[in-house]
Amino acid sequence: MRWIPEEQYAQIMQSEAEPFLAARRETGFDERVQGQPIYFEHYRADSPRGVVVLSHGFTESVTKFAEPVYYLLQEGFEVWGLDHRGHGRSFRANDNPYVVHAERFADYVEDLRHLTETRVKPAAGKLPVYLLCHSMGGCIGALCIEQYPELFDKAVLSSPMLGISFGGIPLWVASLAAALKGLPSKGKDPLSPVTAFPEEKYENSASNSPARFQYYYEKKLADKRLQTCAGSTKWGREAIKACRRVTSPGEIAKIRIPVLLFQAEKDVFVVNPAQDAFAARCKSCELVKLPGLRHELYFNSGEGLQRYWEKIFAFLEA
Repeated sequence: MRWIPEEQYAQIMQSEAEPFLAARRETGFDERVQGQPIYFEHYRADSPRGVVVLSHGFTESVTKFAEPVYYLLQEGFEVWGLDHRGHGRSFRANDNPYVVHAERFADYVEDLRHLTETRVKPAAGKLPVYLLCHSMGGCIGALCIEQYPELFDKAVLSSPMLGISFGGIPLWVASLAAALKGLPSKGKDPLSPVTAFPEEKYENSASNSPARFQYYYEKKLADKRLQTCAGSTKWGREAIKACRRVTSPGEIAKIRIPVLLFQAEKDVFVVNPAQDAFAARCKSCELVKLPGLRHELYFNSGEGLQRYWEKIFAFLEA
């Protein structure tokens, strides 16, 4: 595998990776609920030996995962990815383009299930189907393999949102604040006021690679659909409830497939002890702790990036 180096990242992505992906990409909309289209991308691999479904994180888009898709295709894995509702090109229930809103966290799970059952699996045939998730997408994915234990053959949870960090604010305080603000007429309002896409800096980001951060930041500046940057009050309440459910012993006991869970030592966006508890309760889960890294483990460079992907490929191929 040729890993894209930090110093040539934008150049190689634009001249090699993007044309490679464009030649293999098909796009469409999956409509589990009438009038609520969910955008997806499908990348065809040459002689595929497996299929990977991507589940992105909060305020992200499948567009952000161009580099992971590039590596997966070269290793012979066909790839499907979706923009979760309220993100990217998918259905949005609110008018503020910067705010992610969800009436029910369960809708994320059902969207993922529906796409996998009705499109991914029929196209995959006898090929194994794997799940690769990040952050919020990890919470969605973990709930999915708990509720639908036979939907995927294996799952990779990268910095999964199994507990939310509120910057030092106790969870009960954040929950109470969301509840007090969560009147029906105010549920779509942001947890914090936002009327414009804010300037972002690498130093405050979740990335481990300045070049990768800048590459995607420029894409966000050029496409307003990628500029979600906050959650609604209802999203906050639903996310807190989802984290409680996904880490409950009874739900974890339903998992029947191998799980690989990556934890970033310097993560300030999700709660690492919640990941520890999940891994301890899930008999089929392997926990890999990565020292010195921030939340976005796939936005990494050098030996750290190589070790991350080699572990994923070894897990999928075992």
